[in-house]
Amino acid sequence: QMAARNLRYSWFKKICKKYNFDFIATAHHLNDSVETVLFNLIRGSGLSGLHGIKAFDGSIMRPLIHLHKNDLIRYANDNNLKFREDSSNSQNKYSRNKIRNQIIPIMKEINPSVVSSIGKTISKIIAVEEVYNEYILFKKEKLVIRINDEFIIDIKKLLKEKSSKQLLYEFISDFGFLDLDGVFNSLLSNSGKEFFNDRFYMVKDRDKLIISQHIDNKNNIINHETRIVKEPFKIEFDFGFYSDFLIQNKAKNTMLIDYNKLEFPLLIRSWKEGDRFIPLGMKGSKKLSDYFIDNKYSLIEKKKARVLISGEKVVCIIGDRLDDRFKLVETSEKVYIVTI
Repeated sequence: QMAARNLRYSWFKKICKKYNFDFIATAHHLNDSVETVLFNLIRGSGLSGLHGIKAFDGSIMRPLIHLHKNDLIRYANDNNLKFREDSSNSQNKYSRNKIRNQIIPIMKEINPSVVSSIGKTISKIIAVEEVYNEYILFKKEKLVIRINDEFIIDIKKLLKEKSSKQLLYEFISDFGFLDLDGVFNSLLSNSGKEFFNDRFYMVKDRDKLIISQHIDNKNNIINHETRIVKEPFKIEFDFGFYSDFLIQNKAKNTMLIDYNKLEFPLLIRSWKEGDRFIPLGMKGSKKLSDYFIDNKYSLIEKKKARVLISGEKVVCIIGDRLDDRFKLVETSEKVYIVTI
């Protein structure tokens, strides 16, 4: 049923675009809206599932949504208007039809005006939802901080809020994370708990919950001819001559490497336990894991960190620190430039 609905509305949108229509009107009525609410209640729903079918939804308008089905049929008959009803409506193999043909008639035995009563409740829920959404937006602005492409939730502040679990649901469901119990329980556990979906990665790091675009661990082979890669993030490659870089560029986003010390093809990959390098300006080697701790990398920063490999050696942590063995020296000629 949901697949058919999606196909139908996708088709509506195509028609709107093709003919430059402002709206397409559907014949949904109050009974349809009540059935939707009951269906969502039976299946399990949050507040958004209890507001029924919206009168306006983008380019779709439903001018009859507040009218009873019986009133519409009576009006059509009184005015000799022809209408057509889907033949499948009388079959009870669909859940919605069972609600329409079996459950609502039983409810009418208790309250003959049950459709009107639920319709009034829907109106109240719509009003409550407007207030609720304003409150959630206010709390998001207060508790969810965006830094570049990361979203950070302060766990201590969240847990001091009333209904903190419900607030957490509203925050993380925006990113497609629906395991509310698992995420909420992780807030009181040690750091490092991770959650994934197709688009986003989330990790509990100390007193923060950090959400980022999904982090892909694919490797990239870099040949002489490679000028740009776009995954896991945009990295550009170029060449220059040492004479142009007598004043060494100190910007972290640009790494200047002695080309003659490189063995192509190069490799971009995630760092591994046991990886070592000699941080620029130091004498001895250091484990990357220790470097990350010393430089206060968050768990998600460590997850995103990528190293450039030449042979078996770490050339640099891309965008952060060059290995001292690959720095420019007075005898350097050609310069390999890596920019993020």
